[in-house]
Amino acid sequence: MRRLVIAIDCDDVLVATTPFFIDAYNKQYGTKVTLADAHGVDETVWAAPQDVVNERIAKTMATKEYAELGPTKEEVDILTELSKYHELHMVTARRPEEEALTQNMLDRDLPGVFTSMEFVGWTGSKGDVCKRIGADILIDDNARHLHGAIQQGLPKNGAILFGAYDWNSASSTHEHLTHCTTWSAVKRRVDEIASSEV
Repeated sequence: MRRLVIAIDCDDVLVATTPFFIDAYNKQYGTKVTLADAHGVDETVWAAPQDVVNERIAKTMATKEYAELGPTKEEVDILTELSKYHELHMVTARRPEEEALTQNMLDRDLPGVFTSMEFVGWTGSKGDVCKRIGADILIDDNARHLHGAIQQGLPKNGAILFGAYDWNSASSTHEHLTHCTTWSAVKRRVDEIASSEV
C-alpha cells in the first residue's frame, strides 16, 4: 500500500457548517433559506443585501455554538485510521482569522491526525497548496477547487467530490471527479488508490 498525501477540506467535508449556518440564520431572521439556496445570492431568499448577509454570518461565526462544531464519530474514526497510513493536511477556504478556532477543533476532536492546516481564504487556490505539498488526493465539496487542483497537477483519479449537496450535484458525474457521498465511500476510494500501481 502506497503512503499518500491527502488534502481534506474542512467546511461541509469535515464539519457540517452550511446546515448549521442556514438553521441559525432562519431562526434568527425568520427566513426560509434552504441548502439549495446556500451558495446563491438571491436577496429575496436571504431577506437582505449580500453585505448584510455576510455581516450576519460573521456574527454567527463568533458564537459558542459555531466554535463547538466538529466532525462526527464516523469521521473521527475514519480519519484517525487514515492518518496511520497516510499524510493528511487540512486545506480550507476558511480565512486566516479562523485559524485559532479551527486548531482548537482539531486539538479537541482529531489530535495528531493532520500534518498541517493550510488556509487559502475565500479567493485563494487550493490547487497551489496541493502542488506545494505534493497531494495525491484532494477531498472537497466544491468542484471548482478540484478542477483547479487537477490543472495544477493533482492526479485525476485523486479528485474526490464529497457530499450529496445541491451545490455540487451538477458536477457529480464529471469524468475526472469521483463522487463520494459518505466517509465510508471516501475510505474505500483512498484504499483503492493506495493499492493501485502508480
